[in-house]
Amino acid sequence: MNIMQMTNEAKVLTGIVVLSIALVIGAVFFLSKPEKPIVIDAATLVREDSLMTSTESAKLTIVEFGDFQCPACKMANPGLKQIVVENSGQVNFVFRHYPLPMHKNAQPAAKAVEAANMQGKVWEMFDKIYDTQEEWAEVGNPVDLFKKYASELGLDAEKLAGDMNNPAIMDKINKDISDGNASGVNSTPTLYFNNELYKKGVGYTDLKAEVEARLK
Repeated sequence: MNIMQMTNEAKVLTGIVVLSIALVIGAVFFLSKPEKPIVIDAATLVREDSLMTSTESAKLTIVEFGDFQCPACKMANPGLKQIVVENSGQVNFVFRHYPLPMHKNAQPAAKAVEAANMQGKVWEMFDKIYDTQEEWAEVGNPVDLFKKYASELGLDAEKLAGDMNNPAIMDKINKDISDGNASGVNSTPTLYFNNELYKKGVGYTDLKAEVEARLK
């Protein structure tokens, strides 16, 4: 091998090394580049008739698209509730119905919660439905159980059962589902913090850290 051949090979090897380094640097830059938040129109996330805790002074609004028969939604509920209590006056919570097709009793549960809302005890029934999820989730007809819960909460059980058949309630649930679909929801719970899709854990520790960061 002469000197000219060695020089050419050295140039080729140097080029390969430089190209490899450039590709690695480019990949690192691409992977480390911050992901843009997914922002949804506030008018799609919150409607005038949405179930919500509302405080004018709140700096943060958390919107949840949830399913009352979803185990993950049940697990998230205590943490979300605690977050709202601990940050009273600073955090609004909005719940939108998104009953999944595979959960046969999710829609009746949503109707029961809305019917309780008509009697002024929406959040009491909201928590009751989640707390008793294992009891009603797989029964053939959960209405009698919902009536039982209504009585325990001091509601008119017969009125609640009748209101569950109110077409306006079903229209509201369908509107929530439609807004969820328009917002990219495909699983529950899906959370939005001030109109931005939240992608981290739904346990209390993760939620608390996110809220604290946003309230700074």
